[in-house]
Amino acid sequence: MFLRCIPLTWCNTFFRISIYFIIIFLSGKECSIPEASQEGALRPFKSYSDVTIFHYTVPQEVLRATWQFAAFVDGKDCPEREVHIYLQWGSYPIISIDNATFPKNMYVQNQHMYKISAITSFESKITALLPVYGPQSGDWFVGAYMTYWDEKVQQQGLGHKCHYSIGSVAVWNQANSIQNIFSGSKQILKTKETISFYKVYIPSGTWSFKIQIWGCNFTTSLSHKNQNFCIKSLALKGRSLPVYNHTQPIKIGNITTRDSYTFKEYSPFEDSYYYLMVISESIIEFNVQVTLSDCPIRITPKPTLNKYQNAPTFSTNSSRLNVDDSKHLLPFAKINSSLAKNSVTYNSAKSYLTGNGSNIEDICLPRFKLTRVKHSQSFSSIYLFQGRDWLTPWILLTDSYPIITQFNILSLLDTGGTLNIGVHLEMDKTLSKQLVIVNICIYPGQIPKRTEGKNMCNDDNLSIKLSSFHKHDEFILIPYPQTDTWYISLEASCHMNGHPIVCEMDGILVSLDIQTRKCVFPGNHSCGSHGACLEVHKGFLYYTTCNCYEGYKGWGCTDASSANSETFLVMSTVMLTLSNAFFILSIIMTINRGLFAEGLVYTSTMLSSSFYHACDQRALNYCIVKYEVLQYSDFFSSILAFWVTLVAMANLPSRFVPLCHMTGVLMIAFGVEWDRKGLPSVLVPLAIGSMIPVGMYIYNCISAKNVIRPKNLTKSSMGFLLAGIGLILYCFIETESNYPYVHSVWHGIMAISLIFLLPHKTPSQKSCLNGSSCSDNGELLNTPGSPVFL
Repeated sequence: MFLRCIPLTWCNTFFRISIYFIIIFLSGKECSIPEASQEGALRPFKSYSDVTIFHYTVPQEVLRATWQFAAFVDGKDCPEREVHIYLQWGSYPIISIDNATFPKNMYVQNQHMYKISAITSFESKITALLPVYGPQSGDWFVGAYMTYWDEKVQQQGLGHKCHYSIGSVAVWNQANSIQNIFSGSKQILKTKETISFYKVYIPSGTWSFKIQIWGCNFTTSLSHKNQNFCIKSLALKGRSLPVYNHTQPIKIGNITTRDSYTFKEYSPFEDSYYYLMVISESIIEFNVQVTLSDCPIRITPKPTLNKYQNAPTFSTNSSRLNVDDSKHLLPFAKINSSLAKNSVTYNSAKSYLTGNGSNIEDICLPRFKLTRVKHSQSFSSIYLFQGRDWLTPWILLTDSYPIITQFNILSLLDTGGTLNIGVHLEMDKTLSKQLVIVNICIYPGQIPKRTEGKNMCNDDNLSIKLSSFHKHDEFILIPYPQTDTWYISLEASCHMNGHPIVCEMDGILVSLDIQTRKCVFPGNHSCGSHGACLEVHKGFLYYTTCNCYEGYKGWGCTDASSANSETFLVMSTVMLTLSNAFFILSIIMTINRGLFAEGLVYTSTMLSSSFYHACDQRALNYCIVKYEVLQYSDFFSSILAFWVTLVAMANLPSRFVPLCHMTGVLMIAFGVEWDRKGLPSVLVPLAIGSMIPVGMYIYNCISAKNVIRPKNLTKSSMGFLLAGIGLILYCFIETESNYPYVHSVWHGIMAISLIFLLPHKTPSQKSCLNGSSCSDNGELLNTPGSPVFL
C-alpha cells in the first residue's frame, strides 16, 4: 500500500485519516485496493476552468468503490466554505450552477453522476464519503468547486489570502478471481460461497445472446433436506458486478432442482463482460450454456453511395435512386423489386422482411462502423462512412429496414470537447406527394433495442425527427461525451394522409455530420459573442470550456438572465479609460515647472493605463497591441511615476538625477517582468525611492547643523494623504464587482496627489534665477539652507 502525500499544511492529518479509512476496508473479505491520494487547490466557480479535476481508473470486477474527500483552508481566521463535489463515470462531470441554461439542442448526460458536499476547515476531522456499488470499470472523474463570492482584488503578498484545497482517496473492494463461462457448449458450474460470480465475454459484433441455466443440484443430501430452493436468486449485469441488497430487489429467484431460467439480451454491451450472480444458501451444481447471435459490422458498399457522395442540397438524384443499389445494403434478405411498387402494402413489406412470424428482435440489421478522421488540432475529429477507397458522410435508406451506424469516443482524447451529431435529409418536397419521415436515435454504449420491429429511443433528448415537408436539418450537441461506442439508428418511412405506405422512391439519401470540436459552437466564436473558449491543461487531462463575460453565464454563455446592461458596460469602459485624464493636470504642472522628465513619465502612465483598460474590457474593447504588452506597460509606468516623483522631491544635484532615474528604470523593469502582480515589485521600488528624499533631508540637516523645517509641509502632507487613501482603496476596498468604480477613483486620486507632491521649480532653475551660486554648467551648488521639499 502506498499513499503519495503532497507537502501541504493539512497533509499529515489527511494522511492519518486516509490510513484509518483504508484499514477499515481491509477487514472485509474482498480485496481492497487503494488508489494513491490526490490533492488540488479549490477555487470559487466562475467558469469550468476553476473546477478541481481528479482522475481515477477503476479496475474490473469491483463490488464497491468508495471515495473519501477532505476540504481544508490554510488559516484559522479564514471563513468556512461549502465545497460541491461531483463524481462521473466515463467523462468530466457536467456542472451548471445558479440554474444556468444550456444552449439549444444540447444533451446533458446525468447517468453515473453522483454528488456530495463538504465543508472546509483549518483542521478537518470530518471527511465526506461517497460509496458506489457495482461501478463500471474505466475512467472516473471528480470535479470540485466552491460557490462563487465577491472576492477582493488583493495585491499578492499584501496580507494573508485564504487558500482552500481538497484531498481525495479512493478504495476499491474487488472480488476474487471470477470463473469464465465460455459460449457455445454446456458447462457444469459449482458454487463456492453464498454469493458466487461468473463472467461471460460478449465480443464485438454480437447482436444478441442468451444464458440458459438448468439442472441445479445439491452436492450433499443434508443440504437438500434443509433447503427448499436450489438457487435463491439470480442476476445478470453488463460491465459491472450485480450487487445484492444494494440495488433494486432481484426478482429472479426461488429456483428448484426442476426449474430452469434463460436470460435473453437483445442489445448487449459489446466487447465487454457480463457478470452472472448466483445466490444459494448451500453448495450447488448447475448447468449453464451461452449462445451468441452475431451481426457482423460491414463497410459501406461502393455501388450504393459512390455516385451520390457529392450530391448537392435538394438535388433530384435522390428521386432517381436505383433499387439495385439498395440490395447491397440488405445482407440478410433478398428484396424483390416489386416490393417498392404501390401494389405491395406497407404491412406486407414489413412481414416479408421479418420472415412471416419470426422474432423481429432477432433480426440482424445492417451495421456500419464510421471511420474516425483526426485533424491536426485537438478536438477536431470527424466520422465518415468508409468504402474500400473512399469516404463519405452520405447513407442510403429504404423504408423496409433501419440502418445502424457506430463510432468510438476515445478516452481522454475526445472527452474534453463537444460531440456534434447533425443529420440532413436530401429531399425536396416537390419531388413527391408522400411525406417522408426519418427517425434518428442515438444510443451510447448499446445497440438500439427493438420493439415490434421498430427501434426504440431510450431518451427523447437523443432523438431526431426529420420530415420532407417541414424539417430537413437537425443536430444534437453532447458536451464531454463519455468514453464508449456510440450507436445511431436511422429509420425511414413514408406517409400519405396520415397513414404509413410503401415509399414510391427506392432510396432516401441522408447525410450524417458527426464531429468533435472545442467548446460548443462551430467556427471562430465557439462560445458565442459573450464568451471565450479556454483550453485547460491539468497534467495529462485536457479539456475546453467557455469563459463568459458581460454577466452572461451557462455552458455556452447563452444565458442572459444576469447579463449586464449595455449602459453599465459602456460606463465601465469609459470610467476606467477616461479617469486617467486626471493626469493631464499633473502633466501641465510639470511643463510649467520645468520637470520635463517627470511629465514624460506621467504622459506614458496616462496613455498606458488608458489603452490597457480599453483592451481589458470585453465590451467595446480595443487593443492597439497585444494585451500582455499593454499590461506590462501599465504596471511599469505606474510604478515609475512614483519613483520619479520621489526623486524630484529630493532636490538632488542635477548630476545625480539621471543616475537615480536609470536606477529606477532598471529595477522596476526587472521587478515587473519577474512578478508584475506581486507585492515586492511595487514595495521594493517605493521603499528605496522613499529613502532618497529622506536621506537628502538628513544630509542637509547635518550639513546645516540644524533641523531644517521643510517648506510647503501642509501641501506635501496633503499629497501623502491622498496617496494613502488611494492605496487603501486599491489594496483593501476593490472587489471584482466594484472594480470599475473603485479603480477609476484610484486613478483620479493618485493623479491629483502628484500635484501636491511635485516641487515648484527644478533646483537649478530656482537657485540660478534667484542669484544663487551656480557652477559653469548651471548646476546648483550645495548650500546649507537648501530645503528638501520645495
